[in-house]
Amino acid sequence: MKMSTANLIRWSGLISLLAGVFHVLGAFLHPVGEDATAVNSPNWVPAHLFLWVSGILMLLGLVGLYARQAEKTGWLGLVSFVLAFIGTALVGGLLLMVSTIIPSLIAVEAPALIDQAMMPPTFALPVVFLGFALGFILFGVATMRAGVLPRWAGLLLIVGIAFQMAEGSPIDRTLLHVILTIGRVVFGLSLAWMGYALWSEKRAMLRSALTAKGAG
Repeated sequence: MKMSTANLIRWSGLISLLAGVFHVLGAFLHPVGEDATAVNSPNWVPAHLFLWVSGILMLLGLVGLYARQAEKTGWLGLVSFVLAFIGTALVGGLLLMVSTIIPSLIAVEAPALIDQAMMPPTFALPVVFLGFALGFILFGVATMRAGVLPRWAGLLLIVGIAFQMAEGSPIDRTLLHVILTIGRVVFGLSLAWMGYALWSEKRAMLRSALTAKGAG
């Protein structure tokens, strides 16, 4: 039996909810900083694996989140979806590298090269910014304008990304860690909120129909 498009979209809501939960867990586990001390922390690998799994789930969830509101979001929704999808895929690749190759090989075989290895390629920053950051900011704007999914969730998506754009700022590392953690948590909660709204939508419609039928 083939699943209907509506059911596939609904299941993508559950996937988005899980992506948000994993993102929040990764945010809380992430050690302070991105240097050798942080890489050698016992929390480094699980934190980045949680974030990587979140990214994989995010790719699947994004399809449903966009499809549900595609008619209302128009060209802005399409552009934001494409940018966010590509950006998430690129970030996922980076997360997999820093959760496996860097701690298992570089940290063990050439610890002096950790700081150099943690520096992203010159092209990576603009690509990540144009894809992940700009994509999700526009996706949040499109969500708020469409009004299909919770508008406040779209706003939280924008706020979460805005906080995470502080990464690499020349400020106190502890303060930067707090800012980034807040950003990741808010971003994860926004995904979970939109995912839950999508997942529970069909049941809410069914309850409304039953209530209307009983009243009639």
